[in-house]
Amino acid sequence: MEDREANESGVRPGPRVFGTGYLMEWGRVYYKMGIALSGPAHFEMELQLAKVLQHDMIKSYVRLPDLQQKRMVEFAHSIGVPVSTHEIYPAAFVGVDGTEHTAATSRRGYSPKQATLQRSYEDVIELFGKSERYFCPMITGSGTQKLMASEPSMRSDPRFNLYPAWLRAQATGPGRGGRGGSGNDGPGGAGKMVIDAMHAGAKIVAGTDSPNAFNLHGELETYVLAGMTPYEALKTATVNPAEALNLDAGSIEPGKLADIVIVDGNPLEDIGNAHKVKRVIANGRLYELDDLVKGNTKSALGRQ
Repeated sequence: MEDREANESGVRPGPRVFGTGYLMEWGRVYYKMGIALSGPAHFEMELQLAKVLQHDMIKSYVRLPDLQQKRMVEFAHSIGVPVSTHEIYPAAFVGVDGTEHTAATSRRGYSPKQATLQRSYEDVIELFGKSERYFCPMITGSGTQKLMASEPSMRSDPRFNLYPAWLRAQATGPGRGGRGGSGNDGPGGAGKMVIDAMHAGAKIVAGTDSPNAFNLHGELETYVLAGMTPYEALKTATVNPAEALNLDAGSIEPGKLADIVIVDGNPLEDIGNAHKVKRVIANGRLYELDDLVKGNTKSALGRQ
């Protein structure tokens, strides 16, 4: 909340922040950002907390029982926010809005999205399509590898070098792409699953499972390698996530949030051009790239 208020007021320039709270688990947790719900009463307290803190989404994690997941959907929709999970069914049946990952953590012994060899079958694709859900695949690796190979100068880019060494190594070392970087073989396996789900009716939302922003551009590149057009890939990082979060944003139109990235080159011709940022308009204020990198942004407050 502090980050959001500081960014929106212009006190501390940064991206527009939308967030969720802890992963909601049942009984015990798998990751430290989860919360172990002790029972229905505790669950209701956490739902109310999400409302008070104005979370933009609620995350149903891998041990939450079906009845509680259904209750989460009812509550979230009553306050106008979506619910997301790793699962595809029964999540699709009870109204969960989105699914993350082509595979990923599962703790209930059912509802896998992929079988061996990273294959996804028609029943899964139909569930994605008929529920018209949002699907955040996180298959970053191959696209990040391609961008790094075609633009080795990225290793010395001042934006990239703002990251600590361990995080840079995730994108440049063996198995490049960081977390979420497995199962990204372009036209086959996970890549084919994403394209099939999109053609069936799912709405793809770009995500990385990584704090390295360059991986987002790798994710877009992976989608194009798998068969999307650059226009379809751009939508996964603009209009689709805005729609998924019920935001009046994601496209350049009168009355929408004034957040615009100005790049050198046409991403509709080469999706790699999307990372060649020259200027950013954030909440109606213009920032030059060099000023953002150097932290010299006070002058931007007068450029509106």
